[in-house]
This record gives sequence, C-alpha cells and structure tokens, in this order.
Amino acid sequence: MIREQVKLPLSVALGVVLQGIRIRFGRSVVTLMGVVLGVAFLMSSLAGQVFTKGVEREDNLRLEVRRRYSFLTAEMGPPRDRVLGVVQVGPLDEVEERLLRLLAREGIGRIQWAETGTAGGLPSDLAPKRRDAALETVGAGASAVLVLGRGDPPPADWAALLAGARQKVVCLSRKDQHVVAAQGVAVSALERELKEDEVRRLKDEQRRTRFRNLWIVVLSLLVTVICIANSMLMSVTERFKEIGTMKCLGALSSFIRRIFLIESGMMGLAGSILGFVVGVGFTLAVYVATYGFSLTLASVDVGRILLYSLLSVVAGVGLSIVAAIYPASVASRMVPATALRSNI
Repeated sequence: MIREQVKLPLSVALGVVLQGIRIRFGRSVVTLMGVVLGVAFLMSSLAGQVFTKGVEREDNLRLEVRRRYSFLTAEMGPPRDRVLGVVQVGPLDEVEERLLRLLAREGIGRIQWAETGTAGGLPSDLAPKRRDAALETVGAGASAVLVLGRGDPPPADWAALLAGARQKVVCLSRKDQHVVAAQGVAVSALERELKEDEVRRLKDEQRRTRFRNLWIVVLSLLVTVICIANSMLMSVTERFKEIGTMKCLGALSSFIRRIFLIESGMMGLAGSILGFVVGVGFTLAVYVATYGFSLTLASVDVGRILLYSLLSVVAGVGLSIVAAIYPASVASRMVPATALRSNI
C-alpha cells in the first residue's frame, strides 16, 4: 500500500509544459492561432469604435474651425498681414486654439491680446504673433476684434474701443456671448446654434450608434469565446493517451490539471498579445488608407486603446483557462487504461 505520493513542484509542471509545446509545435501554433484570431477580432471591433469616434470628432473639429474661420474672414477680409484684436474672457477651448493657429498659418500680421479674466492666454506656439495690449487699445488698427474664451464679454463701450480700428467689427466666438450694440459697430457670432430638428437627428444617430456598438462588442465576444474554447478543447481532448501514460507513471490528477491550466494560460497570454497587435494594426491600416495618415493619428485616443488592449489580454487569458478547466478535469479523472484506449 502506498503511504505517500510525491507531489511534483510547479517548476516540473512548467518544464513538462514547455517540452510538450516543443514536441507538438505545429499543434501548439494551431491552438495559438485560434486565440490570436479570437482576440484580434475582439480588439479590431473595439479599436474600430475608438478610431471611428476619434475620426468623427477630429473631422467635426476641423469643420467647425474652418466654418468659424470663414465667418471671421467674411467680416474682416483675408487675414494676411492684418491686425486682429483678441479679448480673452476665459479659458480657450480646442476649437478656439485651432482657429488662432489657422489664422497664424494664413499669415495674420499681429494679434493684439487683451485678457479680462483668469485664463491661460495665447498658446505658446503663437507667441511670436502676440502683442499685449490693454482693453482700451485692443482695437487700434485692427481689422476685427475677436472675443474668445468661456465667459461674458466685458461691459465696455465698444464704439470707443473700436474708434481706432480699421474696421468696426466685433466677432463673438461662442453663441452664448453677447455685447451691447453700439452705433456703427457690427457684431457677428461665429458659433452657430443647432436647430431643433438637427438636435433630434443627432440624438437619434447617437442612440443608433450606441446600439450598433453594443451589438458589435457582443458579437466579437461570442466569436472570441468560440475560437478560444474550440482551440483549447481540442488541445486537451486529443491528448488523452498522453494523460493515461503520465498517470501510469504516477502523476497525480492535480498535476495533470495543473499542466493543462499552465499551458492554456501561456497560450492565452501569447495569443492575446499577438491578437491585440494584429487587431489594432489591421484597424489602423484600414483607417489610414480610408482617412489619411494625419487625420487618423490626430484622432487616436491612445489611453482608450491601451485600456482595451489590457482588457483583451485579460479576456484572452481568462477565456483560455476557463475553456481548459472542464476537459482537463475530465481527463485527469480518467482511469489510465481508459485514457490509453482513447482514439480522440
């Protein structure tokens, strides 16, 4: 009667797993590719949502900047070598910063900058164009005075502020800003307020997009589960004779389960890493070919891509281990003679 059975350490199990992968390298590659394809499909779906949202946001930003630029130049004329007065009443948003950069690229001569609130000021890359000015002199020689930032314009006498201006034009960057009308001063709002039907149409589109994205994620998860589960199930069940041999040599059921779970975890980790690289790379290539390199890279949310990559790796490893638990448990409980007679 056997009093005590030897329990092999984890290092031995790891060695058995690595040796088994080398011996069955072709089959291991097939199993690995099942994990890779499942995770790649999942990551491609998630990355596609990130790229789509980013490209849409970037495209809308560019359109809004170009539209405000068109409204501004319609009032002040071509910006080349002209003077623009700017009254900053609060922090700038991204559209306002891009509008200033676009004016700089188009050759604006000078930006006379006056601050009336706590704000960050002109972006640093536009500093060569900036000339600090008091509110009373911001309009001197200017073709227009532009009010920027989140806040209300100062309650000033705009007719007096624009007395020395080349053109008596005040342009408001935001639709919620208002100035007291003054005789001889033209006031123009650069931001357009959406109509009711446009707001309703936008909400409907957002609702359809959320439903479509949810369906894509669910479908990709199902495909990932099926691919990984099928690969791991076949990897375990076709090795019943090997399991019977190990049990005849004295391997415990717990040791059998351990080596299969270690192998499935290693396959899941390697396949998940390759899968998210393939998924992100394929999606990036498609969007670059469709929208161009600059627009795609400008719209990438790197933080969200990294988060989804981590979740995909965790999902791949977890699903690989879970898919191997049942067949490994069944195989470890098999009678050695039964396992050796198996023809799977």
